[in-house]
Amino acid sequence: MKRNLYIHIAVVFTLLFSFGCKKAINLEPENATYDQVFWVNGANVNKAVSGAYSLLRDALKADRSFFIFGDLAANNFALGGDYWNYTSIISNGKFNFNYVPYLEGSVQDWSRFYKVINQCHLIIENVKNIPDAKFSGGKAEKDKLEGEARYIRAYTYFYIQRVWGDVILTTESFKDPLNIPPLPRSEEAKTLAFCLNDLSKATSLLGYEEPKTHASKGSVLGLTANIYAWKHDYPKTQLYCDSVINSNKYHLEDVADYNDIWAGNSQESIFELNMLYDAISKNESSGSFFNVFLAAPFITDRNVNSTWFGGDTFDDIFVDSEDRKDKVVQLANNGSLLLTKYINVNYYDPNNKTAYVVSNNLVLERLADIYLLRAEARFKNGNEPGCLTDLNFVRQRAGLIDYAGSGINLFNELVDERRRELIGEGYNAFDLIRMEQLQRLYPDSYSPQRIAQKGYYWPLNMRVLGKQNALLTQNEWWKGHF
Repeated sequence: MKRNLYIHIAVVFTLLFSFGCKKAINLEPENATYDQVFWVNGANVNKAVSGAYSLLRDALKADRSFFIFGDLAANNFALGGDYWNYTSIISNGKFNFNYVPYLEGSVQDWSRFYKVINQCHLIIENVKNIPDAKFSGGKAEKDKLEGEARYIRAYTYFYIQRVWGDVILTTESFKDPLNIPPLPRSEEAKTLAFCLNDLSKATSLLGYEEPKTHASKGSVLGLTANIYAWKHDYPKTQLYCDSVINSNKYHLEDVADYNDIWAGNSQESIFELNMLYDAISKNESSGSFFNVFLAAPFITDRNVNSTWFGGDTFDDIFVDSEDRKDKVVQLANNGSLLLTKYINVNYYDPNNKTAYVVSNNLVLERLADIYLLRAEARFKNGNEPGCLTDLNFVRQRAGLIDYAGSGINLFNELVDERRRELIGEGYNAFDLIRMEQLQRLYPDSYSPQRIAQKGYYWPLNMRVLGKQNALLTQNEWWKGHF
């Protein structure tokens, strides 16, 4: 029995799932015997929650898809020659998301995110049945762990909704994944309502004082604000932004310490995934994720051909005199512009001068986003003076003069400021969808018909996913362009 328990723990936390015949949503079988010995105490639930964070980190890291979805799809970077198979994704390739050689398993397949979701289902379903006394921190710890699982589940569903459009909404774990009936995609409104319900429950379960690498009340409120903004419910967006800002738990870093944001546990960070180098475990950090932005002199002997570097968008949005640019844009040895938000390169092995990791955390929520989101909400709610106040608060930190425009010029400046502030952080492509900027900025790629058919969402690889689910449908635009 002890050996079986160890096996089950390994399955739960590493989730080395067999893909089986239901890869369309990639769920995991449960075993009643193992469940009875696993879901018995807080220590195991803690491990399960840690497993959910790890699965989310791995899902976002896959083929650097976090930056593909959030930055390349916004045309934020030019591509070095090593990335020949990415060229269709950016403006020069007309954002042709259907041609992605060798990337189909990550950018056209959502299966890995359903591993995260099913892990959260299991936690939420089982934690309530464990007595409070089985948690070292009693009911407070039990509530916290449930709240974290609800946040991760909501974050994951909202993320894949913004990438691929309508998702397959599962609300509970499947006891027998070999006998799952075909499942259709759910309308966006239903998925977002499910996310908001999870977050509403998580708000009462979590406090503000959690580590930045764990969900907290602040991250719940921030994610709620982002979901309402996606729904274009701007009164509620402003309400939840106010809650984060007025909590006084988070503060913008001084521009002199700007790079501390990605070094981990900054006062500006609301929620981040741990990817700092740990000499003991070495599991979280990586040399092949953040390094896509770096070349020599920041990484020895690394050529710009192996990077994503500054192109037209850098020239369009950055002002030469701003202090922020000096912190996050620097020159490679060949004179190319590099994004240097993720610059903590660690040559950890004195016996191997080429072995390195880039030891930064992946910040998923931070205060500057919330200020700019509130500026957007205030503009949409008819409060341009309030919009200017929030916009200029962020600009002042960057060393820019106050902006004084109004109307559509103010809104367009807000779009540009979000790109300047959040470039390389996985936000901007989703911003351009939400703020309805794709046709204005890239009319040759985004026709009115493409916008109407939501061709900004990524296609699904139906050759793989459709085989297991007869009710799964392709996104409308890509039916005729795949």
